[in-house]
Amino acid sequence: MQRSRDPEFTTTRHAMETDTQSTLAPGTFNPLLAEVTNFLIKLRRPSEHHDEEPDKKHRCVRTFYSCQDLNLLSLPPRYTTLRVNLSRKTINEAQILVTEEMKKQFEGHSYVPAVYPHHTLCDLLVVETRGAQKVTPAKKEVVVGKMCGSAVLRGAEVYAPGVLGVMPGVLVGETVAVYVDLDDKCLRGSKGFNGRKMFIGNGIALQARKDIFTKVKPSGIAVSMKEQIFDCPSLGSFHQDFFFLQNLPSVLCSHILRPSKHAVVLDMCAAPGGKSTHIASLMNGTGSVIAIDRSQNKINQITENADRLGLKNIIAIKYDSTKLLEEEKPNVKGIIPEDTRPNENSLDCLRPPYKLASFNWILLDAPCSALGQRPQLQTKANVKEIQSFPVIQRKLLSNGIKLFALGGTLVYSTCTIVPEENEEMVKWVLDNFADIKLVDAQPKLGLPGLPNCGLNEEQCKKVQRFGPSFMVNSPLENNVDCDTIGFFIAAFSKIQI
Repeated sequence: MQRSRDPEFTTTRHAMETDTQSTLAPGTFNPLLAEVTNFLIKLRRPSEHHDEEPDKKHRCVRTFYSCQDLNLLSLPPRYTTLRVNLSRKTINEAQILVTEEMKKQFEGHSYVPAVYPHHTLCDLLVVETRGAQKVTPAKKEVVVGKMCGSAVLRGAEVYAPGVLGVMPGVLVGETVAVYVDLDDKCLRGSKGFNGRKMFIGNGIALQARKDIFTKVKPSGIAVSMKEQIFDCPSLGSFHQDFFFLQNLPSVLCSHILRPSKHAVVLDMCAAPGGKSTHIASLMNGTGSVIAIDRSQNKINQITENADRLGLKNIIAIKYDSTKLLEEEKPNVKGIIPEDTRPNENSLDCLRPPYKLASFNWILLDAPCSALGQRPQLQTKANVKEIQSFPVIQRKLLSNGIKLFALGGTLVYSTCTIVPEENEEMVKWVLDNFADIKLVDAQPKLGLPGLPNCGLNEEQCKKVQRFGPSFMVNSPLENNVDCDTIGFFIAAFSKIQI
């Protein structure tokens, strides 16, 4: 797919910049530390292959990422994707509901976002917006934290706990400009802030300054956004009984795993439950999804999401996935029997630790450096921290490989763009486990893996890599598959040796 930079986006981007040097606009700056940027850019040093054809050699010369690519991390994708629980609504019924909601949310605007089914994924709705917009900041300011700012860029309102500063004299019902503190320098209760910040839009103040800062635990919406610089819809709480707000590559993982009905599936790092609930719905409520996480709060989150979606075939278990394997004892009875439903009689055989080759289907959405998440606003992760993730990833993969059976499928995914956690991790698996085969991850929506990271050309075509790339406001066909968070997916099977 060809990259493009849309002139309209470039114009809009510069139009949003202000004369204040400390005020930045999304898409105009790289949110990563300089050492991390250098680490990513210098990764690509292709060796000289004199035996290759010249044209092929020149195709491999550019670096992994340019600074323009990394600037995109400070922007959200133009496309919001909603996974539909098809056991409760058809895709057409869901499309009608979301379209009506968009008409309400964008009443008075010059356009309404388009809503349509994804061209390949049968349970995914796409909401397409225009992206970056020119907005003139209001005179009075509210300053929020980075987490709050990122949520607002994806369509959320400004909630009181995320507010750091409010100018004196702001009245309820007054229009205010909302800025994000990029460097965590704004003290809570501040009356004015001159540090580095980013304008994210105008809204209506719903709480007075004293109500936000005199309460021990402020709550509720502080500012209702009306003019966002990035026009993502607000769908986080929309019909949560049959919609799940989920990034496209995450939805793709479960379709690649493709468990059969009545299967027993292991989700090794399951929180907050997006993929677990998706797998459970793909099996039409049959079998079981064992969702593992070592945090009880996250287990509660998985259970809440499953209950809200009406899924009864999910078993959420608090456990450390690096310790899922019994002491190298073979499972003499074979894999955990299919059609094992979560009831009192079956729970004992579904609880960890497990014997070797206990599962036919395993999903490992591994803990990672998360450098593919969008939008990111001044991420503090350093190179040392980033390089620590492959250690835990190898430990988890080693356990997962021992737990899945001959002919089974293991899907590995991350939401990062770092090759050590992606292509090089696949290379490590293939080098260290003779009975593991890399299989073609289908359906194919992403780009091939990066070359010169240990994988040959054929292997690069079997994995899938998403973002970042200059696709914002591009009219290219199926751009929804390109303008996503940064993500990586690989699928493995186990063979007889």
